[in-house]
Parts: sequence; structure tokens; C-alpha cells
Amino acid sequence: MATNTTTTLSGQYQNYFSKKLMTYAVQALVLDQFAEKAPLPAKSGHKAISMFRWDAPSTSAIETLTEGTTTSGTRDITLTKISKSLLQRGQVIKLTDVLNATDLFNSLSQSVTINGQDAALDLDSITRNTVVGSNVAGTAKENGDGSALDNSDTLTEQYADGGTDYSTFDAVTDATSIMAASSILEAVTKLKVNRAQPARGGQYVAVTSPQVLSDIQQISEWLNAAQYSNVQELYKGEVGSLYGAKFILSTNGWSSVYSSDDDDRFAYSVAGGGGRAAGKNIMATLFLGQQAYGVPELTSQSPFGPRVIITDDADKTDPLNQLTTVVFKTFWTALRLNCNYYTIMRSKTDSLA
Repeated sequence: MATNTTTTLSGQYQNYFSKKLMTYAVQALVLDQFAEKAPLPAKSGHKAISMFRWDAPSTSAIETLTEGTTTSGTRDITLTKISKSLLQRGQVIKLTDVLNATDLFNSLSQSVTINGQDAALDLDSITRNTVVGSNVAGTAKENGDGSALDNSDTLTEQYADGGTDYSTFDAVTDATSIMAASSILEAVTKLKVNRAQPARGGQYVAVTSPQVLSDIQQISEWLNAAQYSNVQELYKGEVGSLYGAKFILSTNGWSSVYSSDDDDRFAYSVAGGGGRAAGKNIMATLFLGQQAYGVPELTSQSPFGPRVIITDDADKTDPLNQLTTVVFKTFWTALRLNCNYYTIMRSKTDSLA
């Protein structure tokens, strides 16, 4: 006699389906809070953002005065205009009417969230690439052809050994190429020598990756943020300080893999992985003072600011109203204001992540 079991009557069973969504990774993006910001007014007659830089203090025109005698020279002042065209950026997500009518989760709402997160990552990457001096697309400098950087900029660059010969940086025998206490002190000292003004609280900020941060936190002098500051007064992403620099965690940091080409440091790459051996990733930590770089002011009422647009009406291209589109668009750019007011400290990492 046949026995009825869950196997013979399996058609009546279905997999249990939980409507609880799993948490997904969200980037820690921090560069916007350290930038000088300028508004984007409508009807201004241009598509570029402009900021200005006065010349540095100098004693070259100061003279010893002689009673009754007019001075022979005068002090000239200079004002440098720094401009950069805005980039219009955008993304489209399409949803069908059947999906919107039957989906278990709210795909429309999630599309708005995803557009916002993708936009933030994109704009943070543009800012990061500009500060590092790289072209978004790859191996050349910012202009995309290996030529000099915009505005005749010269980057302030260091690496954890205290040198600037990037072609030999990733040697296997380079035993001190991780971020050490001496590296941090060297970067802070460089900013002081260049007369870069500290950020909020009288300290510089250092934006770094989780891998480099894991090396720094093993330094005996490291001071966790909770030990020195009211939590409400911390920067977004702040984790601690050392030698006059507050360290800020960013999961969108810069990494590259060097060969014999000096310009390899401008090519973003995560192919090498962690470790000190040749060909492993070189991480860039940005030590920042005030007025190092600038971005548009997105909180203004400018029509160039970021917007999410939902279109769910029929038109000639969709006469049956079968599609809903969720898009974002914005104008964005980033420009280096003064390369002396920040330094790019490159290091390897003992983190194998």
C-alpha cells in the first residue's frame, strides 16, 4: 500500500519567504565636509564654477624707512581665478507597470534610495580623483592625456618612507612603507611648513581607507576619538587623532598599483590587494588643511542642484504607460584651490583585506 509523504505530495509545499530585506553595504563618503563651497546661481551666463586665491604673505617689498623720503617700491598683490566647468551627471532606472503592480517590495521607493546613494558615490569619486590629480577614466593625469594638471597645479605628494621617488616605491625590501607614526608627523609638518591653516578644532584632517586605518590604530601613540572629544562634535567618520591630525574613515579611498611608470599613481586600481610586496596596492591618505579644494554648494536653491525625478505618465514613446522611470541628475565638479594646503601621503598596508 502506497504511503503518502511530503515527497509524494510535494506540490502543496512552498519555500518560506521572509519579507525582511537584508542590509546592504553603504559607502562612508566624507570629502564633501572638508571642501570650500560656492553657490551655483541660475542665469549667470556660464557653466563653470569659479573660486579665487590671493597670494601668500611676503616681506619682499617691506623697506626700512628714511625720515622724509618716499619709499622706492610698492607691494603688488595678485588674485588667481580658478575655474572649472560643471559636469552634468545622471542615471535612469526603469520599472514596468506589471512590476509596480505585483512586486512584494517597493521597487519604486528603493529606486529613489539607490539613485541617491549612487549619486553620492559618483560625486565623492569625482572629488577624490580631482584632489589626487587623476582622470576619472584611468591611467593619465587629470586632463586625460598625461599633460600637466589644470591651473598649472603641482601636487604636494609624500610617501611613508619620506621620499617622492614613486617609481621605486613598491620594492619588496621597502620595509617601512606602511603608515607609521613618523609618516603622520611628516605629513602634518609639511602642512605647517606650507602655512596651511588647520581645520575645525585647530587640527588637520586625514581622510584614509579602512586598510591604512588598521595600521595606524596599532601605533602606540594613537588616541581614539571617544577618548578626547564629545561625540556630538566629531566630524562624520572621525575615529581618532595623532600628532595634530584627526583621522576620518572613507570607504571610497584612492588606491593604485605602481610599476616603473611614474604616472601609475594616477591610475585607480584595486588589483594588487594588501601587503608590502611589489605590485601590492598603494593607498593614498589625504592630509587636509582649510581651503584645499572646492565644490558646488548643493544646499542652495540653484536649479543645478541634485534632483530625483519620477516620471509615470504616458507619452508618445510610452503610449500605454508601461514604464515608470526614476532618475537623478545634477551638475558637479571639484577644483583644487591650493595644493600647498593638502598633501597626498601614499603607503602600503599590512591589512590583507
